[in-house]
Amino acid sequence: MAAKAHFQDEPITEINVVPLVDIVLVLLIIFMVTANFMAKPAIDLELPKADTAESKERNQFSLLLGKDGTVAVGEKRIDAAAAPMEFQRLFREYMNDKRQNARESGSRLSENSAKLLTQQELTMIIEADKQVSHGRIIHFIDLARKTGIYKYAFNVDAPEN
Repeated sequence: MAAKAHFQDEPITEINVVPLVDIVLVLLIIFMVTANFMAKPAIDLELPKADTAESKERNQFSLLLGKDGTVAVGEKRIDAAAAPMEFQRLFREYMNDKRQNARESGSRLSENSAKLLTQQELTMIIEADKQVSHGRIIHFIDLARKTGIYKYAFNVDAPEN
């Protein structure tokens, strides 16, 4: 693109938009990155406080139990009666992912081996409001165990220092 030759006496009448576009793109990237931190959970919870915390791994999914009886698995609200079907769906998805990863790495994983690995690795993270009854939490743990999800953990808020 050829630019006009300007004489020193002429006023500049054109605006260089390249720096403006650069700034707008940087702001867009910043907003896209920070938007993930502003995501609202499926259920508002007041988690109990604890001194220890662990990070979330790929082989985990969350079960949210609200004080008003609402239930969510991950980001999806569900009816409490649909929890067993949702647990089965997650179990099958994780098991199929294990078999697919094995195929991609050049090995085969039998149905029983994939099921055993899924039972050993898939973890349900329970995020229950502190006003949810113990019996309700045990009910969902029992439903998960019937599906084959034997590992579970509780999510808590870290104490403020």
